[in-house]
Amino acid sequence: MARRRDPGMVSFDVSSDVEAEGDDGGTPVAADARAGWWSRAGDRWRRADRRQRRLLAGAAGGVVLVLIGGTAVAAVVVSHTHDERLRSAPGGVLSLTGEVGEVWRAEGNGVLAVLPGGGVVLDEDEDVVARDAGSGQERWRANLGADPVCGPRPRLESGVEWSMPSDLVTCLHGPAEERTVTVLDAAGDVVGHRELPAAEYGGEDRDVAPAADGGLLVANHDTDMPDDRRYATQEDARAALRDVEPGRASVRVEDAVTGDLRFEVPTTAHAGRLLDECAFVWDESEAVGLDTFDRSAPYRLEVSPERRLHSSPAVVGYRWCDVGGATTPDGRSFAEHAGGGAQRGGGEVVPYPGGGHVGPTASGPDGSVLLAADGTVRLESSRSTISVPHAAVDARGPVVVATAGYEAIVGLDLDGEELWRHDLMDPHVLAQVGEALVVAGQSDVVALDVADGSELWRVALYDPQELYGWPTSAVTDGERVMVALIGYEDDVEVGELLTMDLATGAADRERLDAGRVPYLSAVDGHVVLQEVGRADAMGVYRSDVTSVSILAPR
Repeated sequence: MARRRDPGMVSFDVSSDVEAEGDDGGTPVAADARAGWWSRAGDRWRRADRRQRRLLAGAAGGVVLVLIGGTAVAAVVVSHTHDERLRSAPGGVLSLTGEVGEVWRAEGNGVLAVLPGGGVVLDEDEDVVARDAGSGQERWRANLGADPVCGPRPRLESGVEWSMPSDLVTCLHGPAEERTVTVLDAAGDVVGHRELPAAEYGGEDRDVAPAADGGLLVANHDTDMPDDRRYATQEDARAALRDVEPGRASVRVEDAVTGDLRFEVPTTAHAGRLLDECAFVWDESEAVGLDTFDRSAPYRLEVSPERRLHSSPAVVGYRWCDVGGATTPDGRSFAEHAGGGAQRGGGEVVPYPGGGHVGPTASGPDGSVLLAADGTVRLESSRSTISVPHAAVDARGPVVVATAGYEAIVGLDLDGEELWRHDLMDPHVLAQVGEALVVAGQSDVVALDVADGSELWRVALYDPQELYGWPTSAVTDGERVMVALIGYEDDVEVGELLTMDLATGAADRERLDAGRVPYLSAVDGHVVLQEVGRADAMGVYRSDVTSVSILAPR
């Protein structure tokens, strides 16, 4: 059926009369004030009756509303895109404008895992609790039992891992002699659980840890350590380790619920390494405040660093006395290209912004390699250590930033050739936003142009009243960068937040509680501050997260 024209409608010609061809038929030129659409519209307005004029006015108003509304929608889309880019970027937060304050805080072991949509998993006594990072509102709670340990847990030093949420959370819980493993999904529902017999998963030579994607990391290492580690003399203690090798380690990742083997983690040992090179003798008679020990055998053997399992959203691995190995969570080994990082258990293998990993090579202490997401080599350098910024927003580009020893920061191309060099003692890359690179040196924070290494501004790293300070981490909103610092004042550790404008270097400082080491990270655009306390446990220093808080502009 043909559509019938409404006799009350007025046709409105909006064809373009604004441009006309020039005399040569080429470049468009502006039309003169001839009888264009304005004149034709006026004629039709004069010919229209009262009803038609009302309709015409309504239509014109609608056009204006559409134009205004379209502009507003475009602004909302741009703002949304900007926010989403920050939410997904390593160390990206929505705003650092003005003074920041605490939104909510929880004492305890800090964030155990990050969930999609800005959720964080914490432990509260025998419960595992998921909270919204922005508000602290509880999402779900699961009562698992004593001493819950969950993961995969992002490492405090890796901004990228905090931007890698997990759909599944693996938790170990229960008494040490009869641990149970439970897997929860992002909504807090139990996917499954399994008891872990002590004969298979317990004892001094075995360690287990939650792994990514509902996995369980299991390390079995017969270390050949003497059963009796207390001796009457220091010489007796050292003789017990002389000519003893560290032994071999068997490391695997299982399905936490079924126990099925997913993959083996290849391990290697440092050639010629002996246990006495990893151990030290602790004289308990010199320990301050230690009264209960066997005075006939005050010398005790300790190995440092202690056995360590790495299980994060990006790496699984094991290390003890330079026996170690590491893979990605899906089993791709780092041994071929990042052999140094693999042998050290993956602790020095970190994910790179945009995909891939960075780790030390086996060629020497200064060598490093940048691997693509598929494990192929993008860049290998025998002289420089490739840097991974804590915060990276729009940081893609042809220049790879690295440190040259403890003396300079350099820009490399993908062939490893040095493009530029900026002398800076003890450089530490904090953030990259576009082409602005923020680097901490021994006494200053410096902003560089990543394209050519030229200096943009410089700010004192620590307050002149402090003896010295160093950075631990950073976040950025794309216009400012906030750096967590630790310094010493009267021999006491003092945390500080240093916020700098990326354009000018204008800086503000805020003191934190003494006696704690602060670490910053970003979860779904929110500033996460975790504080770490360090304790001397029988001559071995341990560091544990003691609190987590969310910061936002007041």
